[in-house]
Amino acid sequence: MQLQKTAFDQFLKQHTNQRIAVIEMGAGEAIPTIRVISERIGQKNGANVIRINPREPEIMSPHVSLLSGALSALECLHSLIK
Repeated sequence: MQLQKTAFDQFLKQHTNQRIAVIEMGAGEAIPTIRVISERIGQKNGANVIRINPREPEIMSPHVSLLSGALSALECLHSLIK
């Protein structure tokens, strides 16, 4: 677990001055760990967060919330960038 955290922290540090997008899929409020991490990265690192969740997609602006399942949302995003 510590090795993963170290690698993740190193990734964020290496990309400090680059644009980062966090695509969060299916992370609900029951166990909010991933949601908290995504929001923290969005605030501190200036990343764009796209939260995809069929029941609890809410996230503060300027981030994006998609009320959808992960597969259908990713297919839609893919069709937009092709």
